[in-house]
Amino acid sequence: QSANFTISASPLSLTVEVNNSADYTAKLGDALEYTLKYRNNADVAFQNVALQAKLVGELFDFPSVQTGAAFNSLSNTFLWNVANTSALASFAPGQEGSVSLRINVKPAFPVRRLSDKNYSLRLEAQIESPTVPQGTAAAKTQSLETLETKVAGELRVNAKAFLSGAALGAANTGPYPPRVNQTTQYTVHWTVSTYGVDVSNIELSGFLQSGARFTGKVKSSIESVPVYDAASGRIMWTIPALPANKGYVGAPAEAVFQIEFENGF
Repeated sequence: QSANFTISASPLSLTVEVNNSADYTAKLGDALEYTLKYRNNADVAFQNVALQAKLVGELFDFPSVQTGAAFNSLSNTFLWNVANTSALASFAPGQEGSVSLRINVKPAFPVRRLSDKNYSLRLEAQIESPTVPQGTAAAKTQSLETLETKVAGELRVNAKAFLSGAALGAANTGPYPPRVNQTTQYTVHWTVSTYGVDVSNIELSGFLQSGARFTGKVKSSIESVPVYDAASGRIMWTIPALPANKGYVGAPAEAVFQIEFENGF
């Protein structure tokens, strides 16, 4: 025996976007605008349509929500129905509509362990109506849609210079405050911290200006160390990879090198 069948669009379709995109990447502190679009693909009018959205994720800042939906704080669920959206009372064939909500992303990752990484924000939406198109064996018409949004991690770099050379195991020489035509040595510290994601292929660089010289004394808390290019005056530190939350849980990656500067003015 054989049978032929066709797959048609859902009688009551539903799509979800955030900031006008289906693949948006969020950042800490972002303002997110979710738009839920729905359409009647059937030849009957749907009555008493209800639309529900549930937000799942540690980084949602729920006190910042702006929407006309009813909000259940216990389940983090939003509900649009005839009581707050009159257009849902009757939804004609071919008709389209949309609802929206705005919410902010928290300004910091809730990191407690090294394994706390790869954060995402998920919206689970559904639309339903007690109206059922003719020939459909169901108690109600319903459609489901889920949108998962990744949250970009952070890479933080800090640079400081010190007169002390203790970090390199030897004292820096030269007068301080600097004196004309005399050389003073400084120790430069670069630190790199990661938040929320594993990071790879990091390149950190800086240029020595006129009067400054690289002495060749350098060390690092990881395997790679800064390298100096005398032709360009550039110091580059290439880091193949760092795990998430290095510097938040435990010490950051740190490189230390010595420079000297002669004040000619």
